[in-house]
Amino acid sequence: MPHTPTNQVSTETSSNIRLKDIAQSIHLLNSAIKADQEFLSGIATPLELMQLRAENAEAALKASDIALKALKVLQANSYEIIKASDIAIVAMKATIRANDVDAHHKQMALDELNKVIEKNADNLKASAYALNAVQELAFNDPLTGLPNRRLLKDRLQQCIANNKRWDTHSAAVFLDLDKFKTLNDQFGHEVGDELLIAVANRLKLSVRETDTVARFGGDEFVVLLDQLSGNFSDARAEAEGIANKLLSALTPTHELHVRRDHHTHTTIQYQNLASFGVVVFDGDESKEKNILDWADEAMYWAKNEGGRTVRFYDAMASTEQTLKRLYELATENDIETANHGIRMQQYVKALTNRALQMNLFPGELNHQINDRIFKATQLHDIGKTKIPYSILHKQAKLTDEEWLVMKTHTNCGAEILEDAKRQNESLTEFLDIAIDIAIGHHERWDGDGYPHGLAGNAIPLAGRIIAIADVYDALISKRSYKEPWRHEDALAALVSNSGKHFDPLLIQALIREEKNFRLIAEAIKD
Repeated sequence: MPHTPTNQVSTETSSNIRLKDIAQSIHLLNSAIKADQEFLSGIATPLELMQLRAENAEAALKASDIALKALKVLQANSYEIIKASDIAIVAMKATIRANDVDAHHKQMALDELNKVIEKNADNLKASAYALNAVQELAFNDPLTGLPNRRLLKDRLQQCIANNKRWDTHSAAVFLDLDKFKTLNDQFGHEVGDELLIAVANRLKLSVRETDTVARFGGDEFVVLLDQLSGNFSDARAEAEGIANKLLSALTPTHELHVRRDHHTHTTIQYQNLASFGVVVFDGDESKEKNILDWADEAMYWAKNEGGRTVRFYDAMASTEQTLKRLYELATENDIETANHGIRMQQYVKALTNRALQMNLFPGELNHQINDRIFKATQLHDIGKTKIPYSILHKQAKLTDEEWLVMKTHTNCGAEILEDAKRQNESLTEFLDIAIDIAIGHHERWDGDGYPHGLAGNAIPLAGRIIAIADVYDALISKRSYKEPWRHEDALAALVSNSGKHFDPLLIQALIREEKNFRLIAEAIKD
């Protein structure tokens, strides 16, 4: 048997070890590729979601987020695999010598590594195409091709930044197609979609290249008008001119195709009407979250006037409309009588004025604050509009479970008022007091109330005031479950709970105003 030199055996053994290491690396790389393919297969269903109708836009956005993340992971993995393969190839080439015994095996390993690189290069190319497609779905409406709500937000931020930099104005035009649901119901969604596409095309042709036309959702569109004048009045005039141009562009009739059965189609002439709301804004970044809400509100003013018109957002009109809606909401589905609210306001007026005269709360009450508390009183139970009718109007005693639901009206009321405050900054101080009342009028001085178990002065003062008026009126009023109490008995019940349920200082004010409470109750009966 021929003798093999020791150094040759050592070289062959070392080469075999390197080959095994490379083989293991290739195995790991192929496993990574397989893992990527499995990962991508998991986004097939979300990708299908992106083909849903516009009514499911939120689901489509979430699906596109998943797809974007998956494709970016695939790209990152492919880059890493190619990088690792390149390093392995360089290292392998450095070990190859012309007379190496294992040169053939090393070349085979190099060929395998090159295949890995080619395969991942194809993956990168495919994922790049897919990434572009998914990004298109993520930021554009699949039906009309317009920017969607997500891209609109980005464009709005750009407008604000440009205004700040160049001292200019922009405008948001919010439009809603009038009676679009009727068209859908009568002729089907395919006809509705055809109209939406036609509207999108007309809007795009009616604005400047610097402007953005976006589909907000359903039959709502937003047009951002950028680079308007630095003078507010001039910018408003520019925006009004473009808005009226858009309105005129949508007025001519559309020829829409209606499918009668699988084989026949017919056409209808349909005149589209729309309501437009416009808000002009500058470079104030703090107003970004309100701009579209303001334009939307102005659009509803236009719609309430019969549609086919343009209305501009006006802060004063918005304040009046907001208060009107809140007061209407507060009395909607109310278990109390309208006179309950009137009595409550008069009790509160008497109590706050007496507390101010007695200087019980220095710095916390003045004539302006008292007036706000007076006006906010009727909103104290606004959260009851969120309580199920069956619970709110139940004649018998509530069960423990129903009572837990009923108690949520305090937090519900605060949420309604917080939302109104976000949309109308001019009402901030008034609504802050209304929120204190909604959240605080069922707390108790001893901490045994709800929703937060606040005690003593931690309970908002406005909430402590309303608590006394509310309990007094509940006691002297007839309910399905009880007869009305006499004034003397109701007063005694409140006084006996001083320092327990009620603020002791306010009870002192009540004692001095008890005659006025009696007169109010007698003069304003149910």
